[in-house]
Amino acid sequence: MGEVVISARELSKVYGEEERYFEALKGVDLSISRGERVAIVGKSGSGKSTLMHLLALLDSATNGEVFIREQKMHAN
Repeated sequence: MGEVVISARELSKVYGEEERYFEALKGVDLSISRGERVAIVGKSGSGKSTLMHLLALLDSATNGEVFIREQKMHAN
């Protein structure tokens, strides 16, 4: 395997609070190497778009970290 270009560790995303609490992602670990092709698949509501938004830094994770070329990133 080549250089890891994007990775996620223990990535979680929660929406709402108390009665309206919804856990969209829970503890996702991911590592994508240079030249690797990856497909994110799953049923409707499984968190695919949420994961993509977190990896693209369009949203902030409730817990966990996203790294690009081993540098910790933060969503604005």
